[in-house]
Amino acid sequence: MLTEHGLSRVVMPDGQEFTFRPTFRRVAELGRPREVVQIFRGLFGRQALLNARYVLAIMCDQDDVSPLIGWLDLGQGWQSGAMPVQEQVCLAAHLMRHGMVGKPEGGGKGGKVAEEFQAAEYVAAARVHLGMSAEEAEALSMTEFQALFEMKFPDAKKKRDVPTREEYRAAMEATHAK
Repeated sequence: MLTEHGLSRVVMPDGQEFTFRPTFRRVAELGRPREVVQIFRGLFGRQALLNARYVLAIMCDQDDVSPLIGWLDLGQGWQSGAMPVQEQVCLAAHLMRHGMVGKPEGGGKGGKVAEEFQAAEYVAAARVHLGMSAEEAEALSMTEFQALFEMKFPDAKKKRDVPTREEYRAAMEATHAK
């Protein structure tokens, strides 16, 4: 299991296992592109637990994750699962980071906030640039996609040594002033 690509496994005391995969396919299953971003943001707000349970249910390989996260009993209300609430939120945030953000360069500083997450665009890019089938591309997490893309195109992240317009104008003015 490649935990560095976001895959996670939880083993309960009785030996029951739950495997979570933050793939492009599963991220897309969370909702429309704008909703996916709202769910991610919701993991850090008042509705964190509700969003976390939804993320965990969608990203789990097993069909029934209720022993782990809990379930709603119409007669008795919410029944707690084996995983503590805070751990559910942390695991969901971990999965969403690997599924949508990956490992941004420079610690993720200075980027702009996205309003939508278009999983289909990354699937298409993996198919075109990495030669993957649709099924293989949909099974990638963003972290894995970035690692594969960097391996295939190692020079893509290198900064070109080209001056900005302002730097060029300043250099030209300095040259003509002499």
